[in-house]
Amino acid sequence: MIIGVVVAIIVIAGILIAGAVEYDRRRKRAAYGPEYDKLVEQEGSPRAADRELSRRRRAYANLELRPLGGEERARYSEEWRAVQGAFVDDPAAALNDAEALVVRLARFRGYPGNDSETLLELLSIPHTGAVTGYREATQVRQTAEQDPQNSSTEDMRQAFQKYAALFDNMLDEAGTGEVPQRSQSSDSRETSSMEVGR
Repeated sequence: MIIGVVVAIIVIAGILIAGAVEYDRRRKRAAYGPEYDKLVEQEGSPRAADRELSRRRRAYANLELRPLGGEERARYSEEWRAVQGAFVDDPAAALNDAEALVVRLARFRGYPGNDSETLLELLSIPHTGAVTGYREATQVRQTAEQDPQNSSTEDMRQAFQKYAALFDNMLDEAGTGEVPQRSQSSDSRETSSMEVGR
């Protein structure tokens, strides 16, 4: 009888531990979305992905990000509007300009300038969903660069919207010092409604 009770306790404890691990995994998936799944695949296991996330969070916490003043915010917003306006005439060039402006804003804020992957790792902490879109946009931009004749204007428009989402998030965060909760600003909503004619 005592053995049966001990076995039952061990089974219940195992179920509780497995449930806690699954809950933690789902919580991280909810917080980091596809970026977490990509990290699990890249690192080889959820435990290794958790260690990498912890490393990224520590590195992000050590950054000294500078807020943007009103004039700087206005200048970056104006530059974005110019890039957006150029999309209709040359979508591929506008994608290149959008990526360059996102990177320039990040560098100006104080994100390290070593390499693009380090930048994305650090941006993935406050801007998880937008970074996933940025990665997808970068793939579309590279395809448009390598094979412009077979690049869909619709794909490029969607990629531009993804650049806009990250840019808007970063600009919002830069003014308040907090991570924004919304995913689109008026600029990116304008992008989604712009007519693309080629």
